[in-house]
Amino acid sequence: MKKWPLLLALLSIFLVSSSCKKEYITNENIPNFTVVHTVAVGDWRLNQQDGTYTAVINMPEIDNVSFNNDGVVVAAMFDGTNYEALPQVYDNLSYTFFYSPGFLTLSIQGANGGQGARPTGPVKFKIVLILSEQ
Repeated sequence: MKKWPLLLALLSIFLVSSSCKKEYITNENIPNFTVVHTVAVGDWRLNQQDGTYTAVINMPEIDNVSFNNDGVVVAAMFDGTNYEALPQVYDNLSYTFFYSPGFLTLSIQGANGGQGARPTGPVKFKIVLILSEQ
């Protein structure tokens, strides 16, 4: 006789726990944005004061919101086969970048902080804007 109340209690617990609504929360896919840009030899400008060569790429995709919230990754293709993430030392030259709303600036200087050198041919850069939810 004592089995019926126990069985009824277990059945009640099962029904109550299985009637809970399960809610799945999935993250919305936020796509990245990629730009491939080739910098020609003539696009590099020498800064006489510090011996650094720079090339400026117009990047309207980097607006104020993107500048404050998102990330930027840049890679260069020096050998025509592989992309190498910046900052990078290649052929004893230090390649780096910085950005502000509307622009991305590439910079070359000597690996030890000395005089940079203009590349002898065009260099392809892959710029990836990594969007972020705030």
